[in-house]
Order: sequence, then structure tokens, then C-alpha cells
Amino acid sequence: MVAKHKFWRILTRIHKWAGLVLGIQIVVWFASGFFMSFFNIDKVHGDHMATKHAWTLNMEQTAPFSEVYNLYAENQRELYCHPMQRNACLVRNLNGVHLRSALGTPVWEFDNGVDKTYISGNPAKIWTGLSEGLITAAAGRYYLGDADINTVVLFDKAPKDFRKQSPIWQVTYDDNAATRLYISPITGELVNVRTRLWRAFDFMWMLHIMDYKERDNINLWWLKLLSFCALLFALSGVALVTHRMFLRPKRNK
Repeated sequence: MVAKHKFWRILTRIHKWAGLVLGIQIVVWFASGFFMSFFNIDKVHGDHMATKHAWTLNMEQTAPFSEVYNLYAENQRELYCHPMQRNACLVRNLNGVHLRSALGTPVWEFDNGVDKTYISGNPAKIWTGLSEGLITAAAGRYYLGDADINTVVLFDKAPKDFRKQSPIWQVTYDDNAATRLYISPITGELVNVRTRLWRAFDFMWMLHIMDYKERDNINLWWLKLLSFCALLFALSGVALVTHRMFLRPKRNK
């Protein structure tokens, strides 16, 4: 009887200390989860502010693929071969070749496993990307609001609310949602939409998964540790309540 009483007393102390240590994080988990449960994920993604547009690929007067490939091979020799050995230098093996649409212009993507080379098919030339004017025009096709463009900026390093490939064009709008469109400089494709709601949701997600840097890793060791401790806290609480309500001997009045 004494051993049982000691066990429940130790369990009570563990529960109290665990609650003290985990209390703040548990409140953060509940608060962030409560916030995120209120919003439709499509609205968080900004689907109501912009939509993707399919551009018709114009294949008229497109250079033959052999011409495009020869231009790619010449470019690779200039990049990787010594000037005195370019004629005998072999081109790197290709992992894949894809035909892309850059707002309707055919662009070939050559992937050699190290980098990607883009070559326009009309005419055949090294493709360096779309101009600011074309990006602005494309953004006008994607945007569903009625606000004016605030800024158009090409980022060499991806901004915090994008966290994907770079370089990337960012087009911001002067609307209540603080909309930002992220557009590929190579194809003009709408890659992502970011709004004020998305940034708030992303902040809550960061607090929820405890990844304060990349905000996408749910396998951090401290998250696992605190989650395990929180589980013990909950289970010990259930055990204590069950004991006090049903198992503990009732005192005589």
C-alpha cells in the first residue's frame, strides 16, 4: 500500500514538472493549431488572388532540334573544355531534354546532371530569360485582383516567403492581401502566390513544427523529444485523473 502511494506521488511530481517545462510549448502548439484550422488551404495558397495560365506553344519557324543541340554542344565545350581541346572534347552525358514554353516561345532545357542550359528554338540561341516587361505582362494575366503593381524585382537569392529555386521574379501588388507573385525568369510560369495570410500561416506553422530556420522539417530531434515528453505529460495526467476518480480509496466522512 505504501509502495502504491509512493508511486502515485512520484507520478504527480513528474506530471507537475513536465507541465512546467512543457507548458509554454504546449500552449504554442494549441494556439498555432487553432489558428491554422480556421482557414481553407486554397485561400492560404492565394488561389483567390492569382491563377496559372496555359500559354500556347508557338512551334512555327522553330529551328531544327539538330541545330539547337549543336548550339548546346558548342556552349558546353566553351564551359568545360580547354580552348586547345574543344574539337576533341566530349560533351557531358545528358540526363534529360525537355521542351518548355516561355510564354509561348519554345525553349529547350538540357540537363547534364550538373547544371541546366536553356536554348530558344525560335531562333536558336542561348536563352537567358524573360525581360521585366514580359514578366509584368504575364503577371497581369495571372493576377485576379484590381490593384496596381507596386514593384517588379528579380531576386538572385530566394526571399524568405518563397524558399525555392532562384533566381526568381517577384511582382508585388498594392492590395489589402499584400499579394506577391513569384514567376520563373526562364518560362514566365507562375510558381507561387504569397499573401499576408500565407505569411501569418507560415509563421504559425514554424511555431508548430519548431523549425525556426527552413520551416519545412518535421523531423527535428527537439520536436520529437518535446512531443514525446508532451505525450508522457498527457498520459500521466490521464492516469492521475483515473486514479483519483476511480482507484483511490474514498475517505470516510
